Amino acid sequence: MNRSLVVMAGALLLALPGCPNTAEEKHECDLPAFDLSACDRSGFAAVQADGVWKTNVTIDGVGTPTAFFLTPDQSQSLLFVTPLSERTVEGETFYLAADYERSFSTLRIALAGCEAPAPHQVKGQFRRCVNGEKDLEGTFEAVRVQRPAGEQEASGVELVSEMALPRGMAMDVFVSGGYAYVTALSEGLFIYDVKNPAAPRKVAELTPTSDTWYRSWVKGTTLYVTSQTEGLLVYDVTTPEAPRWLTSLPGGSSVLAGWGLFVDGDRLYMMSPSPRAEVLIFDVSKPASPSLLTRYFVPQSDALKGEYPVDGVVFGNRLYLGHWAYGLAVVGVTNVAAPKFLGRFGYDNATSRTVAVGSIGDRTIAFEASEGWNSRLRALEVSVSVDANMSEVAHITEVGRFEMGPASPVLGLTLVGTKLYVAHSQDGLRVLDMSNPSTPRQIAYYNTWRETDSGRGRAFLDGLTGVKVPGDGYVYATETSWGLLVFREQ
Repeated sequence: MNRSLVVMAGALLLALPGCPNTAEEKHECDLPAFDLSACDRSGFAAVQADGVWKTNVTIDGVGTPTAFFLTPDQSQSLLFVTPLSERTVEGETFYLAADYERSFSTLRIALAGCEAPAPHQVKGQFRRCVNGEKDLEGTFEAVRVQRPAGEQEASGVELVSEMALPRGMAMDVFVSGGYAYVTALSEGLFIYDVKNPAAPRKVAELTPTSDTWYRSWVKGTTLYVTSQTEGLLVYDVTTPEAPRWLTSLPGGSSVLAGWGLFVDGDRLYMMSPSPRAEVLIFDVSKPASPSLLTRYFVPQSDALKGEYPVDGVVFGNRLYLGHWAYGLAVVGVTNVAAPKFLGRFGYDNATSRTVAVGSIGDRTIAFEASEGWNSRLRALEVSVSVDANMSEVAHITEVGRFEMGPASPVLGLTLVGTKLYVAHSQDGLRVLDMSNPSTPRQIAYYNTWRETDSGRGRAFLDGLTGVKVPGDGYVYATETSWGLLVFREQ
């Protein structure tokens, strides 16, 4: 993510400082060094190059989702957040390169197209060179961002208001008591009075020092915020215009990353991906004075393989975890002092994060979405039986799926009855009828993504990031460029 949990473009720009290159000068990242003799490059003449492209670079089987942005003015173009140095996109050639200067070394990243199956799609070779000598190579697939074919700006939903943040990038929202609490990563949290949804009004802000804030939740007059360095932050918001800090938990001098956050009655669940890949469960029967009950680790997971809890929800005394590379994990929490692992749903190249769960008919359906390349929304039927040892075992079966394309990750989910509200990054808001989970049916949408918006093309995760439906007749969402959005279904 632009956060620490998704492998982003920065990994492709890391190179240790080296000594000046005194050997024969090499140019292994220049266009003539790529062997494209076996490629079918006939499709490049039709490629519409200018615009924002989402791309996935694969090295030794590991994908890195990122983005690049091309404009007629090369000085404004970016390749993996680095200014473009070379561009040859003409005839049967698609070549891009960017140079990054470091002490005693020059780093070049380069893409050379091998085929263009469609005017908005390119596949080819990736290389990284230090002082002209190749040190990484792999393949890439890129898709230019465009509105889905046949869609207008909106259908079945109207935009009531939009409110740009004073600074930063909106990541999520929680609505309570007529106030919207918007987390904005390194810029902290902004509080808006939304008693008139058509005219949100900022009433307060909380700014961290060298920290990143991800999720928020309000219980009564207590605000909880997850922090990259301090775990769980607790504020008194009896007067939302004047939040008052109470404490941070679990406390101590060590860094603990809080990410996902869910409150179920008098229990608060915080998903902490690092340093120990655990779920911290708090007693919040006294909301302003949480007490730590349990630190739970999914026993079969391995944090060294990228298997750590990111987000989660509780439904029917079971915790459903988006556990990144591990997939979806189901944990019994009837006894929070001793949670019991019940089962998992794993898949290749998993980046399992956002989850929503509910009853549809007489079935428990978990909706799970991945966040990386080839993101898709899965409808998973979950049933639980008792084995010969009298232990509960979860049986998880995929019964349906919904997807917008390989470069469009799902970043937020909210289930209300049989309606699923999806924050689908650059594909905006999607409202799905899930009364039959095997055949998701889109009933409304709003395309929020505009190429001309500030900040586009700098990150893979871009667009609608969070969505909440608090029951006041409105849909609240966050968008990386627009800020806080309020919708109404038509």
